[in-house]
Amino acid sequence: MAPSKIRLATASPGTQATTKETILQLHHIANNAAANKADILLLPEAYLGGYPRGSDFGCKVGARTAEGRDDFLRYFKSAVDLGDNVGDGAGAGEAWIKRQLGADIPTTRDGQLPVSRGDGTREEIERISRETGVFIVTGLIEKAGGSLYCAVIYVCPKLGIIGKRRKVQPVSLELSYL
Repeated sequence: MAPSKIRLATASPGTQATTKETILQLHHIANNAAANKADILLLPEAYLGGYPRGSDFGCKVGARTAEGRDDFLRYFKSAVDLGDNVGDGAGAGEAWIKRQLGADIPTTRDGQLPVSRGDGTREEIERISRETGVFIVTGLIEKAGGSLYCAVIYVCPKLGIIGKRRKVQPVSLELSYL
């Protein structure tokens, strides 16, 4: 029988210097949520990969500075790769969720979890959700096919990622980098 109440936890942590450090922070937050008997943990937009608050990437109409290009390259490299494709902007949908994208031969990264697509972020967040028993909803900056997407993933402790939504209509200055 389903619980009569759902306990929701929220946090607004800042993105750390690296994805690895941010995932460690997320794990700590999820452990705290589990200790407080939360069922669902909500984290901010662009938490993984970072929100470029205050950045303009050297953009002006018709021009971009060399420094701005370097800033954007660093930002692009910090985005996470979940192993999805571009599709119509929304990715591969169910095929990605069910891991049916013609995965490569599974390999390991740093002797950790097997990874067949992406950079291992998907597997790490799924592991944290599974270990803590907390359903995680987190925002991230995702790279796929040379593009960046502001996205959110929904991670079930029993099933892993059950959904993802990409912002496919950026607003204002976001148009210069998403």
